[in-house]
Parts: sequence; structure tokens; C-alpha cells
Amino acid sequence: MYKTVTLSKKIRLLLSLLGPILITQVTMSAMTFTNTVMSGRASTDDLAGVAIGSSIWVPVYTGLSGILLGLTPIIHR
Repeated sequence: MYKTVTLSKKIRLLLSLLGPILITQVTMSAMTFTNTVMSGRASTDDLAGVAIGSSIWVPVYTGLSGILLGLTPIIHR
């Protein structure tokens, strides 16, 4: 990690780490929303399939992206 002394440098460092996490979370929510809207127009069975798929896919993807984002500070030494 970078050593920071001033508050502005700490905030800048925090925002640089916040960016990828925020983009990932917003994108995952938008993808699930879009899939639900698209399948809801087809049938209830399709909507149920998307709900089950999303409930499995989102935690797996979020966990893996969290691991990758956690590796970023370790790699940047």
C-alpha cells in the first residue's frame, strides 16, 4: 500500500480503489435487472429460471471479483 500523510491523498487513494468496486456492483445489478425484464415478457417459467440463475451467478461472480480486487493491493507492492 502507498503511504499517505494528507487527507487529500488518502481520499484520492480510496477513490481509486472505489472505482472498480462501484462499477462492478452497478453492472451486476443492471445485468440482473435487464435479464429479469427481458425474461418476464416471455413467460413465468423463463422468469423463474432467470431468478434461479441470478441467485446462483451473482454470489459466485461477486465472490470471485472480490478476490481479484483484493489481490490488487498485494500485486501493486
